[in-house]
Amino acid sequence: MNKGKKKNIILKIIGGSTILSVAFAMVILICVLMIFDFFGTKLTKEKVQHNEEYADAYKTALNTYLKDGYVPLQRLLYFYLEDSTLTLDILYTMNQNKEAKTAREIESVCEDQRVKNMTACTNVNIEENKDYLVVSTGHFNFPLKSEFTVTSFFNEQRTVYGESNTHNGWDLAVPAQTPVYSVCDGVVEKVNFTQDSNLPYDQSGNSVGNTITLKCDSDYDETYYVIFAHLYPNSAKVREGDTVSHWTQVATAGTTGYSTGNHLHYQVENENRELVDGMQLIDFTLSSSSDFNDFKNPNTGFRPPLGN
Repeated sequence: MNKGKKKNIILKIIGGSTILSVAFAMVILICVLMIFDFFGTKLTKEKVQHNEEYADAYKTALNTYLKDGYVPLQRLLYFYLEDSTLTLDILYTMNQNKEAKTAREIESVCEDQRVKNMTACTNVNIEENKDYLVVSTGHFNFPLKSEFTVTSFFNEQRTVYGESNTHNGWDLAVPAQTPVYSVCDGVVEKVNFTQDSNLPYDQSGNSVGNTITLKCDSDYDETYYVIFAHLYPNSAKVREGDTVSHWTQVATAGTTGYSTGNHLHYQVENENRELVDGMQLIDFTLSSSSDFNDFKNPNTGFRPPLGN
């Protein structure tokens, strides 16, 4: 445990791995919350508030390991905020099941010698925080087959064009006109192309850009809406009302609308049109290894922009 942080940590703790004094136990019980709160960093099932200080390290880990399975930031911080000597890079690989291409079950992670004695790994705390530690069980395929770089993750707090915002999807930087694919079986709900030239917002002044919305309701108990944004002009390969299936090409990536460079914006909403983490819904085993090149292939010379 990082002694400088230990006394400030407010975790959803019912007990611990060491004997606590009655007074300290009372303090801990009082601090049982519906969210974690570490130095103002709050974790909920869907988001990490005040996540700016972790964003760069997390994106580095994503761009190294994402193709072998998605591990949400809140899972990593569940351990990191108790012991900051474990980097997000280390924790990502610790929490990843490369064979299944998903996050490992928390009980399995807690068998690791580096974390097994943490308070976070006690049965009572795993049970109390199970909503934050869930392993994704989605059936979407990934929307790209080519190399990409994650430049912004779901609910990342960042600054774009000098303004702070919380990101409502995932930004995947790719060269212009990279093919974009349907992630599900469903119907094209909307095709909205407002921009005829592939220019970012600071040059076009167009904040809407080119978008396609898919209604995914063929292989789920719940309906989801998938929004692809910043698409290349005149690249739509589907029309409203068309039926799509997994890996149907729908358009190509661009930098139209409120964008700073060529990339795909991938956003998912539930049946109530509430934002959800679309990466949690992807089954990475639906993509063969040949679909994914290295995220940063030095031979291509491709270095992604920020994206938005």
